[in-house]
Amino acid sequence: MFVIFIRMLTLVCLAGYLKCEEENPYLKAIKTYKWKSIQEYVEVRPGAYLFYWFYYADGTSTGADRKPLIIWIQGGPGLSSSGIGNFAEIGPLDMNMQPRNHTWVKGRNLLLIDHPVGTGFSYVTNKSLLVKTDREMAIDLTKVIKAFFKTNKQFRKTPTFIFGQSYGGKLSPRLGVYLNTAIEKKRLKMNLRGIGIGSGWVDPKESTLVQPNFLYNMGVIDINTYQKAMSLVKKMANYIDKKGYVYAEKLNTIMFETLNNEAGMEINFNNINQVNPYTALEELAKKINKYVKPTLSHLVNQSLEWTYLSEDAFYKLNNVFFVPSSSFLEKLLNKTKLKIAVYNGNLDVITPLAGASNWVHKLRWPGSIEFRNAKRVQIKGDRNGFYKKARQLSFWSVFGSGHWVPEDNPVAMEQILNYITTDDSE
Repeated sequence: MFVIFIRMLTLVCLAGYLKCEEENPYLKAIKTYKWKSIQEYVEVRPGAYLFYWFYYADGTSTGADRKPLIIWIQGGPGLSSSGIGNFAEIGPLDMNMQPRNHTWVKGRNLLLIDHPVGTGFSYVTNKSLLVKTDREMAIDLTKVIKAFFKTNKQFRKTPTFIFGQSYGGKLSPRLGVYLNTAIEKKRLKMNLRGIGIGSGWVDPKESTLVQPNFLYNMGVIDINTYQKAMSLVKKMANYIDKKGYVYAEKLNTIMFETLNNEAGMEINFNNINQVNPYTALEELAKKINKYVKPTLSHLVNQSLEWTYLSEDAFYKLNNVFFVPSSSFLEKLLNKTKLKIAVYNGNLDVITPLAGASNWVHKLRWPGSIEFRNAKRVQIKGDRNGFYKKARQLSFWSVFGSGHWVPEDNPVAMEQILNYITTDDSE
């Protein structure tokens, strides 16, 4: 009889999370720590809906408009900001639904957007509406940002910064150009002040060319595998130069299969010193569907299955995966006064630090010579790396970090955030 009673009590708790919040660690956390946030959908095209999650700085709307606003652009493409950015990297709660020690919401407003459509809580009514190009993706994001500032007018004068990671770092320069154009044409009221590019897939050619060398120098692959991989990346670079991006992507698949098959170990391309993060992300997906999604029942269709990566969205963009965005970054450096911070971890395999250094020093802009000759300065703390700057551009080499700098080295990341969000005129 006692066993039956326990069983019945469990069923009641699972059926009603509001009545038994101890069964829902997320609900318990947001009631305990009270990080004020709002979630909304924006219909960017008929049948195509982007989802955003906005956190007020320090958990309160009082005075939030006087604190910086950061718009987070996740990578992938197709990785979810509402999950990975939110719980795995920079939001107020971690993947265990516990307070994060280094959250970006401390002293800053944070806007997380699930993009492209079909990612995270974003959705399409027909798969034909999924985007196929970076241009389409940036246009959709511009519409969401316009909608946000139209609804939240109090933030129109708030210093706002775009931070993109990985493929989001590739997209951010294009998005910056689109937003700046909209502002100049008075189609958008916002105070865009800067862009952060973390582990950016800005120049796929430069990043790819150094991947085999990085793995070989770290002892992950032997000389035979290194030579095979180098042969492939040289062909890929040749295709990229000729704008044969589809062929470069096909060779990239072959190269990664070769590296994984011959390394004798599972390579974590995010961070060479850590285990693969995707098992943890699969567990996060279970928690979001079980605990987070029910709290959004007023907005989110409960039949929608949240996944950390939308494979549909990812593969739709395969043909443009190797298209660079450095020309958009050059436009920003040549035509605007936006502060640009490029940062990269030294344990990153996807976008190795050497590749990032190569492409950032090849950018064509008035301050290029001054930037090349700038002296490096140590990032504060115990072996956190170095940075250099000239005019509006800075480049940060972050030690002890892989592809996800905010999670791997939050101390260095905090300095990058403080640098870019500080008004130099003050």
